[in-house]
Amino acid sequence: MNGARQNRDTRRSEKRTCSFAGHLRVSRAADEARSLAGLFEDPERRRWAGETLAGGRARALVIERFAGATWVALGFTVTASDGETALALRVEERGKGLAREALRAAVRVLREEPFSELSASIEPDDARAVRTFEQAGFAPSGACRFRGRPSTRYIRTLRGDCTPYNVWI
Repeated sequence: MNGARQNRDTRRSEKRTCSFAGHLRVSRAADEARSLAGLFEDPERRRWAGETLAGGRARALVIERFAGATWVALGFTVTASDGETALALRVEERGKGLAREALRAAVRVLREEPFSELSASIEPDDARAVRTFEQAGFAPSGACRFRGRPSTRYIRTLRGDCTPYNVWI
């Protein structure tokens, strides 16, 4: 009886572990930055990430989650110098509901960079990406074209245009 209950409880906790973001760690991508572009499913997004990283002015962040007793790579983000941001999760980490938390963790780190806003161009038929970016605080700001394809631009404001003298005393 106890063995059966223990097995059932273990399966239940494993299921919860897959849907809970847990602890995430974000660090700058170093040598692996150029190879990370291959994680994108979309060939146009993959090409954009490769070109952006090759330009040398992009910020690539690696996102890891704590699983068991070790850190496991979850995915990464690429942010171009104009704030265009893309998120890619490793294939084995997709479908676990961790994309929103991974993107939020990356945004927390990108707040320290000199961006006033981040943007993402998402195609209208990519409902999962829309949901992920909206849950991470991005809002739709109108139609745009990404690599010749119609898309919607989503914006996340990081800083307002407030002067240092605009303070209530």
